[in-house]
Amino acid sequence: MVRLECVPNISEGRRRDVIDACVQAASMAGVRVLDVSSDPDHNRTVLTLLGESGELVSSVAALAAAAVGRIEVAEHAGVHPFLGAVDVAPFVPLEASRMPAAINAALRAADALAALELPVFLYGDAASDARRAALADHRRGGLARLGERMASGEWAPDRGPSRLHPDGGAVCVGARAPLVAFNLLLDSDQVAAAKRIAASLRESGGGLPGVRALGFFLESRGQAQVSVNLTDCDRTSLLDVVQLADELAAAAGVEVVETELIGLAPRRVLPTGGAEALRLPGLSDGQILETHL
Repeated sequence: MVRLECVPNISEGRRRDVIDACVQAASMAGVRVLDVSSDPDHNRTVLTLLGESGELVSSVAALAAAAVGRIEVAEHAGVHPFLGAVDVAPFVPLEASRMPAAINAALRAADALAALELPVFLYGDAASDARRAALADHRRGGLARLGERMASGEWAPDRGPSRLHPDGGAVCVGARAPLVAFNLLLDSDQVAAAKRIAASLRESGGGLPGVRALGFFLESRGQAQVSVNLTDCDRTSLLDVVQLADELAAAAGVEVVETELIGLAPRRVLPTGGAEALRLPGLSDGQILETHL
């Protein structure tokens, strides 16, 4: 068996009892829970799991059963895009050569989640078709629109029923290279400025390679945020992101005052100056993936 990382996201970041129950369900023999990051404004929790592929598949299935029994998508509210109680479950190889094992684990997890009557959409390297590889294409239009696309036959699930689960919605299961989730906090409540910065940061807007970004307003903090996913850790570092964001923020009349790392990051994306260079308070060895290997 091959050891993999898995980073399931559940659509709950506020109710501690629900989060704890889901984490407990995922914590089974042979699976280490390396990190749990929750955010009330995103209303989302990101778990980082490490284990042998077969054990991880069982862990994700148990997590999904716990989440679907406690999270009702019809009542969910949060700034982050989502499709289900377990929104995404990507399997990540620790070495690029192990991607086939990650794909195999994703396919087995898809079968297990479909057995819970969840419609499953495969993405990334596990996608059934290159035209369906982008996670954003599955999320396009949101949950209600996905239900319509499924009903019309426009966007059929890869596994499971051709209708949304009444409580759990849908789930995207994938295999992908390491991704870094990173937030930039502004000294402003101007969400329009955050959206402009995000648009110029992301690769699709002419920004940095492998960068996806969205701008949000965090009600609990009264603060605007640029939420970044760095999908290509070999072409772009976190320092690259911060430096460009500083330039874009200055042009918008605001400032990046602090950053946040969600989950773990490979050591290679962190600068020599570490926390100070990134304005990332409290960065610890425990947030560096290699520490756990």
